[in-house]
Amino acid sequence: MGLSTVLVSCNTKNSNTKLVRLGYQNSGDLITHEKKVMEKRLVPLGVNVQWSLFVSGPPLLEALDAGSIDLGPTGETPPIFAQASGSKLVYLANIPGLTAKAKAIIVPKDSAIRTLTDLKGKKVAYARGTALTYFLVKALEEVGLKLSDIKPVNLTTIDGRSAFLNKTVDAFVASDPSLLQLQQETSIRILRDGTGIETPGGYYLASREFATNNPDLVKAILEEYYKVGQWTNNNRREAAEIIAPKIKVDVPTMEQLLSRRDFDMKPITEEVINAQQQVADLLYELKIIPKQVDVRLGTLTPTQYAAITPNIISKKAH
Repeated sequence: MGLSTVLVSCNTKNSNTKLVRLGYQNSGDLITHEKKVMEKRLVPLGVNVQWSLFVSGPPLLEALDAGSIDLGPTGETPPIFAQASGSKLVYLANIPGLTAKAKAIIVPKDSAIRTLTDLKGKKVAYARGTALTYFLVKALEEVGLKLSDIKPVNLTTIDGRSAFLNKTVDAFVASDPSLLQLQQETSIRILRDGTGIETPGGYYLASREFATNNPDLVKAILEEYYKVGQWTNNNRREAAEIIAPKIKVDVPTMEQLLSRRDFDMKPITEEVINAQQQVADLLYELKIIPKQVDVRLGTLTPTQYAAITPNIISKKAH
């Protein structure tokens, strides 16, 4: 089944950009990369596409700030850390975050740790600055704990998984695909998944210079991301067949991973900005980021958003 959503072609004649550099992650937009839809859309318009793979959101945004890439997606927490460090990023569009079942705080099945309260004083591995930071903070908050009450161990997903399996940490804040693989391969116990912990979701972000100088190009790129997302929601098996070899999992597992994701896109609205600000305020209040962040400094004017936002998602504004 092909892409059924018909969108108006964007005119990129006002842009002098001949190369767009996109960051991506295996956990998110690998499908867009593998289907080569950006190349099909942009190369005929005289714009080449260069992709860079990142293990998580923080290094992707570091590359964005350094000028190594122009645009890419992350969860809700990385841009707040980036803004706290002075990044000139801008929020382009809002996308769903990890679903409740796609993230969890886990321990070995034979662990003496039975509840979140038991994590006090224990080593907990997580990738600091990723969306899992906010998830962990909110989960601990429910039982009256703060990050300072545990022994946080900042590790990448791969290193965190290794530390968990080697039992050099007591617990691990995991997300798909690592979480599902651990559920299938080892004996684990979930202390808390994401049920009931609401987040603003993730974002497509760009450097301010790129977004403001290339509105038609940004609009075209967002349209392609949106179309791939809708296609994936309706063709999870076919999508799984495309990307399972890249993640080195079997197709049924990949299909299950995709079933635990929702691929969609919404415009940046006041509601989205306010929700993101609440996350930023909490991270500052808990001294997880060094200074207060004004999310609005990473936004565009209404006129600029109108220029970059695909018509199909403009209708989703509340």
